[in-house]
Amino acid sequence: MSSTHEIKRRVKAVTNIGQITKAMEMVSANKMRRSQTNALLSRPYAVEILRILGELSTRTSYTPDIMKSRTINKTAVVLVASDRGLAGSFNTNIFRLFEKKIEKIGSETGEMIFIGVGKKAEEYLTRRNSPPARVFKNFGDCATTEEVKPLSDLLVEGFLKKDWDQVIVIFTQFRTTLRQEVVLRNILPINALETFQAVREIVPEYGRFSGLSETFSSEFAKNFEYLIEPDPKRVLDKLAPQMVKIALYDFILEANASEHSARMVAMKNASESADELKHNFTIEYNKLRQAGITREVSEIASGSESLKN
Repeated sequence: MSSTHEIKRRVKAVTNIGQITKAMEMVSANKMRRSQTNALLSRPYAVEILRILGELSTRTSYTPDIMKSRTINKTAVVLVASDRGLAGSFNTNIFRLFEKKIEKIGSETGEMIFIGVGKKAEEYLTRRNSPPARVFKNFGDCATTEEVKPLSDLLVEGFLKKDWDQVIVIFTQFRTTLRQEVVLRNILPINALETFQAVREIVPEYGRFSGLSETFSSEFAKNFEYLIEPDPKRVLDKLAPQMVKIALYDFILEANASEHSARMVAMKNASESADELKHNFTIEYNKLRQAGITREVSEIASGSESLKN
């Protein structure tokens, strides 16, 4: 049986752990809301770019190269995970879907090139003997468009130079605080309707932002005239890569929100476990302390009896 001193030390240690996990839970909740808010704020911009792309593509004969499908010989797979741990099963779920889908993708598309986002993605791809061609780390707790730009530039330039013929992104989509879903999205070549649907899904099903859902139409063409300057080619060639950038930005913000949500839940569970341990240790401490008091009283009583005799 442990001594009262040892139990008291354990109670103090568990109390400290509980305070740390509680603080981490609150911080993660704040970061989750910030990432989710930024994703929602970027959505009107993404929708407007899609609308303009759809309008111009129906009114001109020119189609940007990154909107043209071609025979797929190489596929770039972007795996979006976290830089840090302590996020429950967040990364495990991503890697599970990756393993489930990757064989099928390889059989359908041929050679695959892997690009990692996050330290955990790099570590995972290296462990499975699929070293990433490039790794992007330390995007921060809430990614910015400037941080995402090098990744979007790499994907667009690689597609245009035919280093790969399509780009697939695997990331975690935020549904609710308690539910996140790992999804796979084709990002290049740009398919306006698929990208439109992906942007639409940024609005969560429940919670604080669920009421922001809007009615979208897939009919882009409107009955009014456009004046395109300087010319359709230069406008579309400039605009289309922006769609890739904003779509990637939304995906990574969704992943940020999901990671912080998973970490918040994990820390909440850890905090509750720490409280339960503290309660159990306190009971054990009180039992030991009471047993010690009872023993001392018995010894005093026995000693008193001995003196009388």
